[in-house]
Amino acid sequence: MNRYIFLLTLNLGIFLLVQCGGSITERPIAGCIKTYGMPGPEDMDLIRDSSTLLVSSHERRNGLKDLGAIFEISLSDPLSFVPKKIETNYPENFRPHGISYAKIKGIDTLVAISHTLQKEYPHSLEIFEKSKDGRWSHKKTLQDSLLISPNDIFMNEDGEIFVSNDNGTMNSFRKYWDIIIKSPRADIVYFNGKTFRNLNVPVILGNGIHIQKKEDSEILYRSVFSEGAVHRYKVVRQNGELSLKFLDKIEIQSGADNLTEDENGKIWVAGHPSTFGFLKHAISKSLESPTQVFVIDPITKIANEVYANRGAEISAGSTGLVFKDKLFISQVFEDFILSCPRP
Repeated sequence: MNRYIFLLTLNLGIFLLVQCGGSITERPIAGCIKTYGMPGPEDMDLIRDSSTLLVSSHERRNGLKDLGAIFEISLSDPLSFVPKKIETNYPENFRPHGISYAKIKGIDTLVAISHTLQKEYPHSLEIFEKSKDGRWSHKKTLQDSLLISPNDIFMNEDGEIFVSNDNGTMNSFRKYWDIIIKSPRADIVYFNGKTFRNLNVPVILGNGIHIQKKEDSEILYRSVFSEGAVHRYKVVRQNGELSLKFLDKIEIQSGADNLTEDENGKIWVAGHPSTFGFLKHAISKSLESPTQVFVIDPITKIANEVYANRGAEISAGSTGLVFKDKLFISQVFEDFILSCPRP
């Protein structure tokens, strides 16, 4: 077992302490198709006005030497989803995880969490922009000590960035200990364009993050893996300061992962019902891990399961994203995404 797999197993072992999980009842969708060519497509986002899917890709089973990339898929032709690696000036040690897209001052902008594994700043945020001729270029690297264990990220059209840490320490023993004593330390980090700070809403094992904006109201959704739930917060802006007010939580009874929003304002979340299955699948592709996808109605605050598979069709699903008549499901380790008829 190489060092990377050892560290991965150690971290996933933390999840194992929280939720072992069990068997699920499958809820299939007929007509799903696999699109190959993207190792470990853990997160996705959408450029709606150009019908383009952006995919974060990183091979997570082949040791520290592997780097990652961003792929894009044109969704204009529903019969031909072809992934294309974005060829650009990637920063050194680029290992992407969560990503977020926004149009900032008319420019297509993407931010990606990168696990650089460097001593001083083991994690960074990388900013890319798309020029008028369609070329992406790396523009900026953001680093801060508060980026302790960044998992997912959200960026709005003002350039504000919200980062969900999944742990509150880089010390492996302390990670276990925090869970054992149920000490919430995984905070949300906020970047206002100049400085980073915590928003003081720590949980145990934070995950996906998304902000839904309607008129003057902003609601932040955050997956909390340890609770099998999604927390909701009101974004409060007063006197030039930003804070979060906890509203409620929505149970999905599955290890909640990434969050996306559809054109109707509904929130989609992927879930890992078996932490033990996830841990085994992280070590070997031959060992399956179940996948669930839920859709949350922001009015009723009810999550309905729309897809469930024990792992034969897709294991360790991490993101559910809908566009027009398709549901796209990505996952953590294998080299494909699943496209299904929209349920």
